[in-house]
Amino acid sequence: MTPIVARAVYIKAEARDDPRSMARIERMLPFVRCQRPPEIVDDEALHQVVIDNRLNTLPRHGMRGDDIQPVVIFNQFLYHHGPERRAARRRRYPELFTTWHGVYGGYNGWDWRPSGDAEYRRTTGLVCQPAYAMHSVWGCPFRCAYCELGHVANIYVNLEDWVAHIRQGLGNLANSPRQRLFQWDNGTDAVCWEPEYGGAKMLIELFADQTDKYLELYVGKSDNVDVMLDCDHRGHTVCCWSLSTEAQCRLAEGGTADMEARLASARTCLQAGYTVRIRLSPMVPLVGWAEDIRHMIARMFDEITPDLVTVEPLRFCTHEMLLRDFPADSMDPAFMQAMATMPADADDWTTSQFPDACRIRMYRVVLDEIARRRPRTPVAFCREKRRVWDVLARDMNRMGQSPDDYVCNCGPFSAGPDRRLQAAGT
Repeated sequence: MTPIVARAVYIKAEARDDPRSMARIERMLPFVRCQRPPEIVDDEALHQVVIDNRLNTLPRHGMRGDDIQPVVIFNQFLYHHGPERRAARRRRYPELFTTWHGVYGGYNGWDWRPSGDAEYRRTTGLVCQPAYAMHSVWGCPFRCAYCELGHVANIYVNLEDWVAHIRQGLGNLANSPRQRLFQWDNGTDAVCWEPEYGGAKMLIELFADQTDKYLELYVGKSDNVDVMLDCDHRGHTVCCWSLSTEAQCRLAEGGTADMEARLASARTCLQAGYTVRIRLSPMVPLVGWAEDIRHMIARMFDEITPDLVTVEPLRFCTHEMLLRDFPADSMDPAFMQAMATMPADADDWTTSQFPDACRIRMYRVVLDEIARRRPRTPVAFCREKRRVWDVLARDMNRMGQSPDDYVCNCGPFSAGPDRRLQAAGT
């Protein structure tokens, strides 16, 4: 497990009373350094912790990552609560249920992601795919400048109950009956907490027994994969890395494994029979970004054969945030100028990302370099406007990709016998 220095540690009372949960906590606590002893909390006390520490409105790390000490919460799923008790808790402790399907409240973990349904596409113009996904940790030991998840680690520890809940969910996919791929976890880099946590082995073994369903295990920016190497995955786990250029790792992704270490861990998993895939996310337009991305893609194909590559430029930032959160003069001046001259009447989604032309420039570099080296490797855009897909339609058609039929990092049908995935690397 990746060690962290915390400013406070809280254990939910229900976790204290559960021997299996406490055994898991006791395995993890030696890696959590804190000057204060852990505090047992009930709903009311945890609600106040969330309020006092503003855990629903976390600031970005920026360049202050080394100074951040998170609040650590060992939480407990409460699936046994009936409808009336759930409703009463939501009314009395609203801050436990404000974000991410009630990330602190104990009822999430197997969640429907509606992004990409017809209404979502109509109102946003964004291309995405709705799916069931799995979550058990909210927070991260890393300190990427553009992120905020280092301020908290909310860790659900009754994984046996969680896995039983997932198993039940897999048998009733009402919203997506043909779904094949199920992602764990995009609220953290999941393997950072292993092997003391134990979630990776449990999920790998759960999906190994499935005939037509696959786990996507989000390794993210970590290289901690040893726990997976002896698991009998039977080809039903896809491991996904978030790959960054060497400069981005060094300047903006504090505490993460560097580019070469991520690639080495992906190669190790590929040799162990896992399917590996890559997200170029977020792509930060640092000075020299185009040449750095070309080098990264070359090194990627030197080391591994990903079944697909999903790309996403840096988002959820304004010009002011970029000035504050990144080293001075580190960003491409053209991109900074584009953000500085954003129309005043633009909507929030537009003003929180680089303009279309800038994103297309980044996509163009990725698409051209992949086409030059491994032209049949499918590429997808993460949460991108349909109009941008249309601009790059010729490239996407070459790979059998379109906004209405594509494979991507966490798409619900992006695993198993798909011709595009099978063609990758040839």
